[in-house]
Amino acid sequence: MHSRSHFSVVDMHSAGAQARVVIGGVPRAKGATMNEKRLYLAANYDHVRKLLMYEPRGGAQMSGSLIMEPCDPRADVGIVFIESGGWLTMCGAGTIGAATALIETGMFKATGPRTSIVFDTPAGLVTAHVEIKNGDVESVSLANVPSYLALKDHPIEMAGQGTVNVDIAYGGNFYVIVPASRFHLEVAPAYAERLMAIGRLLREETNAAVSVKHPLSAIAAPIPNVIFTGPGSGPGIHRNLVLFGEAGVDRSPGGTGTSARMAQLYARGELSLNEPFLHESIIGSRFEGKLTSVQNVAGREMVIPLITGRAFVIGLRSFFIDPQDPFQEGFGVGYAADAKRPAFTAHEERP
Repeated sequence: MHSRSHFSVVDMHSAGAQARVVIGGVPRAKGATMNEKRLYLAANYDHVRKLLMYEPRGGAQMSGSLIMEPCDPRADVGIVFIESGGWLTMCGAGTIGAATALIETGMFKATGPRTSIVFDTPAGLVTAHVEIKNGDVESVSLANVPSYLALKDHPIEMAGQGTVNVDIAYGGNFYVIVPASRFHLEVAPAYAERLMAIGRLLREETNAAVSVKHPLSAIAAPIPNVIFTGPGSGPGIHRNLVLFGEAGVDRSPGGTGTSARMAQLYARGELSLNEPFLHESIIGSRFEGKLTSVQNVAGREMVIPLITGRAFVIGLRSFFIDPQDPFQEGFGVGYAADAKRPAFTAHEERP
């Protein structure tokens, strides 16, 4: 075996969603903030994302996080998020997974049965409150970034569907939100393929028609995700399907998606502060949420979400990149069209 690159990871699942925590081999990133580091890595090391997220090491549903030193002195850990679809500003399920991995592997020393970890993310500071019993993480409550409804009932023209009214909300990432019933479908595994196809078209049409940006951001970016909403498995339970990337269907309810959904409902007068919110994924896994307070951010009213969930360690792995491997950047069927072969040469060093 000849290898010029080595990556150490803790593989997790967070409410069913794959969450790969990269603890070794992370490239050195330049930047004064975590978002600057994210942009630097995306521009210079996207091949690292591809090889860790795409097949044969990952797949369309894979997401992950890169652990590094924080930029903000108030933070304990720096983190940048990756998935099969690109580089994210925030990932709630990924942060729950990372917090669990750091505690259970001993990389972050627990200070008691309730230990807090402050993560420096590209979206801002996020605090994970970790409940621990006998060395095992029983739950993680995530105090997420300020979230808000950006656009309400915005008309989007869709080929074959006519006018579709959507909400666009932010919970660390932007989401297009629409009821699955608008397309005469249900949020259920049997309808996942059809919802994915509709979601890709809806996202494309929305990004062509709408430009949104966070009030603290200088530039607008394409909306990466779509949430299809529907009734849950019981009274008071909300259900969703989150589309990410080209073929990703979140197996968890989504941490930033849950935040965006609560912000949407709050702005529409359908959810109050501190009202319990139970969010269910397409496979029936759940996050518990509530909105703890209201903040004014750059003249806009935003809410602070608290998301509680659980993640599990499922493996410790090392990945090696052979310079003769024709699939060094991976591959994907129906996604990953940007993977190049070969990515590395025998004469090129990679971190």
